[in-house]
Amino acid sequence: MRSLLFALAAGAIVAAGESDPAGTASIQLEVGQSAPLSSAPGANVLCDDPGVVASDFAEDGGGFALLALKPGTTLCGVWLVGQKPGGLYRVTVTARSSGTGAEPAADAGVDGGPA
Repeated sequence: MRSLLFALAAGAIVAAGESDPAGTASIQLEVGQSAPLSSAPGANVLCDDPGVVASDFAEDGGGFALLALKPGTTLCGVWLVGQKPGGLYRVTVTARSSGTGAEPAADAGVDGGPA
C-alpha cells in the first residue's frame, strides 16, 4: 500500500512539472498555416522544437510569423531587448484537414505578450 501511495505521489509531481507556466497562450495550427506574433523592435522568438514550428520575420516587418511544419507541440518564447521575457506560447500543430487551405491564424499577441 505504501509503495502505491509513493508511486501516485511521484506521478503527480512529474505531471505537475509538465504543465506550462502561468500566462502561457495557446496557438492551434494545421500544417502549412502560419500565425503572426506582434513584437517590440529588437525582439526574437525561440521555440523548443524548430522541427514543429519555424519562426521568421513577418512580411510587413512588424513582428514574427510562426509557420507550422509538422504535427506536434512546442513551446515558443518571445524575448525582448535585454533578454527580458515577452510572451510564452504553447503551439500545437495538427495534420492538415482535407480541403483546408493554408490561411493564416489570427494574431497571437501584441508586443510579444500573451493575448
